[in-house]
Amino acid sequence: MPKLSLSKVLRPTAKAYTLPPACYVDEEILAFEHEYLFAGGWVSAGRAGDLAQTGDYLAFTVADTPLIAIRGEDHGLRVFANTCRHRGMRLVEPGRGHCSRFVCPFHGWCYRLDGSLSAAPRMGGADGFDSADFGLVQVPSEERAGFLFVNVDAKAPALDDWLGDFENVHEPWRLGSLITGSQRDFTVDCNWKLFIEVFNDYYHLRKVHPQTLSTLYADPDPVDETRGAFVSQFGEHARRGSVGVLEEAGSGLDPLPGLSGRLVDGTRYTWVYPGLTFAASRDAVWALEAAPAGVSTTTVRLSLLFDSASASAGDFETILGRYENRMAVGLDEDIAVLEAQQPGLRSSLSRAGRVCPELEPSVHAFHRWYADQLISAGLGTA
Repeated sequence: MPKLSLSKVLRPTAKAYTLPPACYVDEEILAFEHEYLFAGGWVSAGRAGDLAQTGDYLAFTVADTPLIAIRGEDHGLRVFANTCRHRGMRLVEPGRGHCSRFVCPFHGWCYRLDGSLSAAPRMGGADGFDSADFGLVQVPSEERAGFLFVNVDAKAPALDDWLGDFENVHEPWRLGSLITGSQRDFTVDCNWKLFIEVFNDYYHLRKVHPQTLSTLYADPDPVDETRGAFVSQFGEHARRGSVGVLEEAGSGLDPLPGLSGRLVDGTRYTWVYPGLTFAASRDAVWALEAAPAGVSTTTVRLSLLFDSASASAGDFETILGRYENRMAVGLDEDIAVLEAQQPGLRSSLSRAGRVCPELEPSVHAFHRWYADQLISAGLGTA
């Protein structure tokens, strides 16, 4: 594939073009993303608090690499390759679970929760075999603001350099203290970037959500000036009360305890590159983690996060259903558009478009960051 010309993407927002369509449909681009962005960057692997007890684990995949996050006996949270050191067997199936040890289903090699090898049946005859040499391969992982981040190739900058002032920007929402009230996994037939772009795009609201979400929001502030691999934009609501539900004001939860002033009636939309995006609103945070399953297929995990006081209220389950319904309605409307957008971008006649400066600045901020990564990898020119 010839190098992509990205000079128009790198222009100021008011003069900028969108990414070339090849970025959404080309297999070579997807290989670049796996190597440089997902394996080579810090990727969110969910909420650390969801693995609260010793032996709680989550098996997941980053950049075609099967991984396990496990809460150890020392209560530390570690991430290992989900791969037996004998002959590469996957130790556990994807998803959540609980165990006291990992036992390979192929030949019975057994690992402690700290990744060390505790048993290797019938290996006594192997000359020089030392179980200390065959623990699970550990992947760098750290917790910030309640999220667990992993770096598969162990070559990314320090996480604090990657995130920059992320925690300071989001301090009023006290992200680290929030708990998961609901979670849903699903797949969308579009490129992963398209899925996260639409979540950060105010431009589509009136056309795609005319009777639902478009009535909830006023025009947003400009994007914040931030430091780190993320973009964030705050916007006030067009009505008082929760926008996490579709019903009239008063049908949601009380504001989060750290919010005051205009933050009480607004939502901050943030995209942490590459695959984590969330809306930090007045009473809840809804977070989406997206990853490429293919060039035209995206896996998504949606988590609804709440203050512990709200989650312990007697009518929380009833109210939670309203939040889940709101997200389901909005996502269904978005997905119908995204799954029609993907074939359009695949067309040989597709061309880059222009950015709406007032309503798509977050999307353009990501495009600039993404273009810089392509150029650094030798796949694009400025």
